[in-house]
Amino acid sequence: MKYRLLLFVLLGFTLSSFAQTMESEFAGKPDKRKNATYFSNGLQSKYRDDTEGAIRNFEQALRYMPDDAASMFELSEQYYNTGRLEDAFKMIENATMLDPENKWYQLRLGQFYRNLEQYNDYIQLYEMLTAKHPDDPDMLSELIDAYLITEQYDKALAKMDVLEEQVGKNDFITEQRLSLMKQKGDTKKLVAELEKLIKENPETPRYYSMLAQVYAENGKEKEALKMYEKIKEINPDDPYINVSLLEFYEKNGDMDKAFDALLAVIRNKNLDLTTKTNIYDYWMQKNQGSPKMNEQALQCGLAFSETHPDNKIGYLILGSYYIVTENAALARTYYKKTLAIDSTDFFGWQNLIISESRLNENENVRQHAIKALKYYPMQPVFYWYAGVASAVLKINDEAINYLEKGRRYTTDKIQLSNFDAFLGDLYHEQGDEEKAFDAYERTLRNDPDNVLVLNNYAYYLAVKGQDLDKALEMSTKAIAAEPDNPTYLDTHAWVLYMKGDYREAEKHMKKALKLLKEPDETYTKHYEAIMDKLKK
Repeated sequence: MKYRLLLFVLLGFTLSSFAQTMESEFAGKPDKRKNATYFSNGLQSKYRDDTEGAIRNFEQALRYMPDDAASMFELSEQYYNTGRLEDAFKMIENATMLDPENKWYQLRLGQFYRNLEQYNDYIQLYEMLTAKHPDDPDMLSELIDAYLITEQYDKALAKMDVLEEQVGKNDFITEQRLSLMKQKGDTKKLVAELEKLIKENPETPRYYSMLAQVYAENGKEKEALKMYEKIKEINPDDPYINVSLLEFYEKNGDMDKAFDALLAVIRNKNLDLTTKTNIYDYWMQKNQGSPKMNEQALQCGLAFSETHPDNKIGYLILGSYYIVTENAALARTYYKKTLAIDSTDFFGWQNLIISESRLNENENVRQHAIKALKYYPMQPVFYWYAGVASAVLKINDEAINYLEKGRRYTTDKIQLSNFDAFLGDLYHEQGDEEKAFDAYERTLRNDPDNVLVLNNYAYYLAVKGQDLDKALEMSTKAIAAEPDNPTYLDTHAWVLYMKGDYREAEKHMKKALKLLKEPDETYTKHYEAIMDKLKK
């Protein structure tokens, strides 16, 4: 009765205003027959999803009977669907005022209170409803939600007990109650509740795990460890027990035991592979730079391949380990196993090719790079290896074709300069100096400090006697970068010779000859030519 009185005070003005409005539009007497007709038409429009038609009919129904709560209820829904939230709210308020005993009107009003964050009205309404309908668990659940939203945790806990009496033991209610106790920071009650649950459910590992976490968070490591050991005793194949132990040991700084738990996680056949992979990635990222990292990767790779021999993850890890530890032959073996399981694996192809490259298996590099391009036709790395391997095998036309294509797919300046530098050398070898020099120019635009190209380009210009000032500038830059490189010193000396600066040429040529480990015919000829000009 107290609620009805409050509602009357709140809504009386709104209802009165609405009635006056309807009366001003309808001067005649109420007509129940026409009201019923329009109401029925409104329902038909509603079921046809004709929202505008439904609104027109329900509004007409109200014209002929302004105190028709049912039409107001229906209009509140239709107004809400068209975004007229204020009108919708007013309609359901009026309907509730006219028929305060109708539970459905009250429930819709409650949803409006919740959506509009009028939580005091929301709570008051559901306190009234649960008092009227004490055996309705849905209403009780809604009231609990209202208390949780407004952080009235003690009231929420009390109602949870009532709800549990109605519906019986329920995992959701239990979890919610435990979460609420934790949120309140009431550790004593939380421990007591978990101990009670363990006593009632001695074979349920979840409660032991939750209690272990509470102990760990409160610095009681020994008690926490006992709980984890109890879980292993109850269910040694529990998929998450080793995950919990990993977190426990890691938090307490015992990284060796934490790693043992990680291996147990990988070997546990009841845990899904995605979770294992995520935990492995987390461990490796967190321990990056650790001196034990490579050895741990090896052990994890072996554990994955033993537990999941039909999955590529273990072979990828092992392949990476042997790449890092410079055992290209074993790396090649594991990347082949990877590709036997998944022929589209990008890293499998890339690292197989790198392994074969390190073993100087140029024909395999060429064939596998070409095959990888069928799966990844826009990946420059495979064009690069196909081009380089073809060049080493003296298939220069094919090498040029792959390198020219590959350069189109790269946006990285240094990578692009590498393509162009190699193309410059290949075009020069074929005698196409115009294309060679164009390629060198492109290289230096993207990588002006590329000493190899600075040297080669300078030397080829000197041999032709072309652009000698430019050649001198490039060779000077090259020997500044690597002053004890005999090849670069020889180029610089020859550029100086072509410019007629024989004394400077002699100085650099002598230094180049001293740095040579073995005699070289080209260097000797250059030196003799310089000495001849100096008449020595």
